[in-house]
Amino acid sequence: MNLTLKIFLVIFLLIITIILLNTIKRKNISMKYVTVWIFTLILLFIFALFPSILITVSNFFGFEATSNMVFLIGYFMLFYVVFNQSIELSKLKKEIVKLIQELSIMKKDEKDGKKR
Repeated sequence: MNLTLKIFLVIFLLIITIILLNTIKRKNISMKYVTVWIFTLILLFIFALFPSILITVSNFFGFEATSNMVFLIGYFMLFYVVFNQSIELSKLKKEIVKLIQELSIMKKDEKDGKKR
């Protein structure tokens, strides 16, 4: 990997890190998701600065090309994020149903109280 590409990747990762830190500062992201993103950024910094590590690991696991391993890792990370988002969405749907039921009961009780 040539020096220009390394510099570009490091600058890009620094920008992403600043965006992540601003998002954390504004509390727009849950802390349980922050760890995944921080871990990902650390790995990307390591691989950008020392691409030989990535090449060695991909050769160890028997990948034909390093890019195949990178895409597989990216696929698994996206799967993990989508799976966690699906779990969170299911929890929120259940909470919404519960809140709607409670609100309906409160409205009915309020309506019954006015009729007496």
